[in-house]
Amino acid sequence: MKVLVMGYGVSGKAAESFLKAQGCDVTVVDRNAEGALSDRPDFPLGCFDQVVLSPGIAPTHPLVQKAQEMGIEVIGEIELGFRNLKNRSFGITGANGKTTTVLMTTHILNSSGKKAKALGNVGEPLTKYLLRADPEEILVIELSSFQLETLKSKQLEVGLVLNITPNHLDRYRSMQEYVEAKALIARCLKERGELFISSQVHEEFGSFFQGAKNFEVDLLNDFGYMQLEMASKQSAQAAYLLCKRCGVTDVEFLEGLKTFKKPPHRIEWVAEIDGVSYHNDSKASNIHSVIHAVRQFEGPIVLIIGGLHKGSSYRPWIECFEGKVRKIIAYGQAAPIMEYELAPLFDFQLVGQFADAVRCAKTEAKKGETVLLSPGCSSYDQFKNYEQRGEEFKRLVREL
Repeated sequence: MKVLVMGYGVSGKAAESFLKAQGCDVTVVDRNAEGALSDRPDFPLGCFDQVVLSPGIAPTHPLVQKAQEMGIEVIGEIELGFRNLKNRSFGITGANGKTTTVLMTTHILNSSGKKAKALGNVGEPLTKYLLRADPEEILVIELSSFQLETLKSKQLEVGLVLNITPNHLDRYRSMQEYVEAKALIARCLKERGELFISSQVHEEFGSFFQGAKNFEVDLLNDFGYMQLEMASKQSAQAAYLLCKRCGVTDVEFLEGLKTFKKPPHRIEWVAEIDGVSYHNDSKASNIHSVIHAVRQFEGPIVLIIGGLHKGSSYRPWIECFEGKVRKIIAYGQAAPIMEYELAPLFDFQLVGQFADAVRCAKTEAKKGETVLLSPGCSSYDQFKNYEQRGEEFKRLVREL
């Protein structure tokens, strides 16, 4: 079988290794290779039996559309893995909180004596895991809207949608199209699989998720001594649902919850310098995430925003920022758009490079204030990913 793998990032490399282990003849093309794929209409697709997409390659890519017109099957890396999966599996998607929920669920399952593995968008690709899979492990899989677009095998015991807010509107033509991509998780459920959504998803987009149940329960009200911020509370509610299905007791759940450490780059305290507190929220790459981060602080805040624009307006920030964000420093490709929408209402400064933004924040911040990196944009204009952006922020702060 001859397979074309499009995109050679983490997922593409994993798909290539898995396919070769299956005896397939694999060709890899990367959009960063010499000669952009979109500029090569003569690419010899006809010799391939299947095309496997990395999440960063949109289904609207000219080569993808050409392959479909030619009757060549087009799937994603996760779908490739699903077709070879024997493990009990849960799928989690949403605009925000996916990684925390996946890692929290996995941690609690393991701490209670189960065997669980976090996979998908959270870290290790599914196809890489399958090369050394333990069939006894419970898989908790983070699924992005990009991955759901090419996913259709019915492998999930539970599908769970945490929340939906405007995101990736640089890829989707409308909010409806983005919601429809999230709703594709329903087609991945086993015959008796269940779909769960939050109250927010039910109230705003319930018509896209027919038959879904609400996963938000008041269990934490019974555990009064557990003080969790709202986002972590939702993650805990989702984790509780999944853990109970695996036989975890309430006592085991609580013990695991107490020892769970939130992953970095999520409102992460970095340092206090000259009475100014520095926090790294590099994971915040959409509008709603920034609003959540700003609400966690009393103020005044010197806020660093910017990066690669994702298509959404920044005006929803205005009400939340008023009276709390004293200074805005914007960097990167999105900065001029942010300046146009926000500068008339706030003390606003535009810089070019990320390092300039951090140094500017040091100069502007006063004793008792908070410097918060919560970009509201993708990192790809100046960084490989949000993790690299967050680590660079921490490095720059420690050198101040």
